[in-house]
Amino acid sequence: MAESEVEDVPAEPEGDEASTRRPPDEDKDDGPGRSDRSTKKIAEVVNNFTGMVMAGTIGMGDGRGGRTAAPRVLTGRLDDDEVKAETEFYSRPVTFDEALGRLISDHVVLLCGPTGVGKRTGGINLLREVTTDRLVVISAGDLKELSRTDYRPGQGYLVVNRVDDSRVDDVDFAWRRVRDRVRRCRAYLVITTVAAIDPHVELVGQIAWNRPDMRTLAGSYLVDQDIEPEAIELVGDRLPPDCSMADVAAVLRSIRGGEEPEAAIDKLSERSAQRVRDWFDKHESDARAIVDVATLAFLGEVIYREFESLRKGFEAALHRHEAIKPPRTRSGRPKGAEPGEHVLAGRNRLICDDGLIVERQVAGPTSTRRVLGFRSDGYRRHVLAELSRRCQTPFWNAVADWLTELVVSDADSEIAFGLADLAACDFDEVQMTYLSPWSRGKIGPTGQVTAVFVLWAMCFRDDTQPSALRIANYWANHGDPEQRWSAAMAYSGVLGASDPAQAIRQLWQLIVSATKGFDQACRAMAVLFDTLLETGFSGKVLSTLDQQLHREPTRPADRNAVLRARHVLVEVLIMRENRPRVPATFLYLEKYPHRLELVARLWAEGIRYRPGRPLVLDALWHGLNRLGHITDEPIEFASRLGEALVKALPADEVTPFYQHLRTVDATTRTRAKGQRSPALVLLDVIERHYRRKAS
Repeated sequence: MAESEVEDVPAEPEGDEASTRRPPDEDKDDGPGRSDRSTKKIAEVVNNFTGMVMAGTIGMGDGRGGRTAAPRVLTGRLDDDEVKAETEFYSRPVTFDEALGRLISDHVVLLCGPTGVGKRTGGINLLREVTTDRLVVISAGDLKELSRTDYRPGQGYLVVNRVDDSRVDDVDFAWRRVRDRVRRCRAYLVITTVAAIDPHVELVGQIAWNRPDMRTLAGSYLVDQDIEPEAIELVGDRLPPDCSMADVAAVLRSIRGGEEPEAAIDKLSERSAQRVRDWFDKHESDARAIVDVATLAFLGEVIYREFESLRKGFEAALHRHEAIKPPRTRSGRPKGAEPGEHVLAGRNRLICDDGLIVERQVAGPTSTRRVLGFRSDGYRRHVLAELSRRCQTPFWNAVADWLTELVVSDADSEIAFGLADLAACDFDEVQMTYLSPWSRGKIGPTGQVTAVFVLWAMCFRDDTQPSALRIANYWANHGDPEQRWSAAMAYSGVLGASDPAQAIRQLWQLIVSATKGFDQACRAMAVLFDTLLETGFSGKVLSTLDQQLHREPTRPADRNAVLRARHVLVEVLIMRENRPRVPATFLYLEKYPHRLELVARLWAEGIRYRPGRPLVLDALWHGLNRLGHITDEPIEFASRLGEALVKALPADEVTPFYQHLRTVDATTRTRAKGQRSPALVLLDVIERHYRRKAS
């Protein structure tokens, strides 16, 4: 049986409803699919980044310390396994019952508290207490949007880390509208926020959320394990009170899995932070050691030669900004090198028993390589946090010059992960110094791509993921043309997978609002469809396209939206997966065969669209003849698709389609004579259709 597709979340894009803004002219549009290389380029950027992340070659630690193994999908229905994981060993904090009471009476409650105290898990458990129906995570910008959302009766809704940048004159009245809306719909809504309790809001409960008792939490996880009660209490006592609940849960799951409690606790982020603080206290006056760890914090694991070369550039920038001063003699002249100082002393000093840096052996393409890295994967973000706390402006000016020089040469995903970790402790520095100018193209395309990489890297941390989404939204809605391009690329990859509904809305708005240059957003939508294939949200792209293609063109804006939708459609249909090189829509159909009618209807629209027909037919033919790479029954697949296409095409379009596809087949086929291909099977289906019609 086919896997079920994730149900769409509320709020469907409606052409130009979100904004009537028309940005200035950008690059001239080159037609649907005409710059197929641009689509491939965007797809390559996305695939290379995610491929390296998933392979563990960039940016990834042990999954703790705030960074997740994969970005959390912020919106959509929570499946049963995720709800079970969040509720199975839950330990209630002291304010849980108060929050539950307000949720029952008001149908809405706000959980207020800093990052890492378990607000999201608490919200899921609160909702599960009041309803056994489905739970859905939604994104919401302002209170007006929350007061207009279509909530379904009996369902529970969760908004995570809400930040409202808007200004409301009567905020209590605005919250009343939200409460009344949810009540009328007989649904339940929990909102989490890092903001403090607002004294002006009285009609909706605001609960100060705290972490549960550590002993009780350890007991709920370990009570059924072969561990003495005294040992469980000891585990609870040793869990640091300031580390995030995600870290605590990861440690307790490791102990349940058989890891020794001492070893599991040693991996906790807070213990890593303390070790890094102790190291900085000990080496505070050792400029050379500080430069070493700062260099590695932005470069990630790196071979010796590259480390030493790039460190030299960083040190030069530090000297230019007088963040450190070169050693001098008593007379004030620059101190010369002692014999053998630079030849023998350099590499030995990097590695020491109590240091933060270690040497590792990693497998290279042809041999084992020696690389430098941090002793613990969690050290990287703590080093950046200590540098942020201790170093002054000249140091950070030097960092900016050094990183900018590196990024001008080439987009760098490792630097992006370093900046994402820095954003967790100093967001303003990253936003003003790097993201804002780089996204505007101030240092060229490599800067824009690296700015996108930073947003993607931020999506791997629960504490920075919401900020990444807000930045992309700002670029899309208020940025200049270069920032809108950056936003389109950001939505096509990891960021779009974090909040698919919002990504589709914003990309569609970019598509319909541009007078020229919208082709980049069209291609980004196609790449987003490919990105979402593994998440279950890819059908949202197709259903949005289908809706826009079949809207009634009663206004000029409607006709423009339909035309833009056709451009997007061509990009989606010719979008091919890298490895099997078949259209992404074929992979979608193989995974969700019950959506055959929708897929066939879209292919029929692409075939009817004359400017894009040659590209569409070429993609269709090549896809049909490579079906064996994705299914064990390529002939059956082609036959079903052919029958659906005949039904979807208007009667007067079937003959031209048949003739054109047969021409493509005759001019491009390379199969052996007499070999039956899926493309011929589809053509045979059309011929049978004619025979049935004639009889």
